[in-house]
Amino acid sequence: MAHVFASAIDGDRCDIDCLHPDAIRPLLGRTLGGDGSRAVADLFATLADPSRARILHLLAVSERELCVCDMALVLGMSVSALSHQLRFLRERGAVSRNKVGRIAYYRLVDDHLRRLIVDAAVHVAEGVA
Repeated sequence: MAHVFASAIDGDRCDIDCLHPDAIRPLLGRTLGGDGSRAVADLFATLADPSRARILHLLAVSERELCVCDMALVLGMSVSALSHQLRFLRERGAVSRNKVGRIAYYRLVDDHLRRLIVDAAVHVAEGVA
C-alpha cells in the first residue's frame, strides 16, 4: 500500500533530474518573489468570499461608481452587511470611496482588477456551460 501512495506523489515529478535551458532561460527573473507572491495571495484571499466576489463583479460591470443603497438593492444585501464588506475591500485597496454629503459611492481601484474579475466570471461561465 505504501508503494501506491509513493507513486501518486512521484507522478508529478520527472523521473530524472533534467535541465532544459531553452525552456527556462526566458523565465529567469520573471517569477514572483516572496513579497510578490504574498501580495498576489492576499489579493486572491480578498476575492475569495462569495459576497465580496458579487460586490466586485457588480462594480466591474458598472460603467460608473455606485452608491451603497443602490448596490444593496441590486445584490439583495442589507446596507449594513454591504458596508461591512465594502470597508474590508477598501482597507485592502480593492475599491475606493467617494463621499458626496451623506452618500458614499464606490468603484474599483483600477482596470487591472476589473479585467481580473470579469475574466474570472467569464471563465466560470464557460466551464459551467
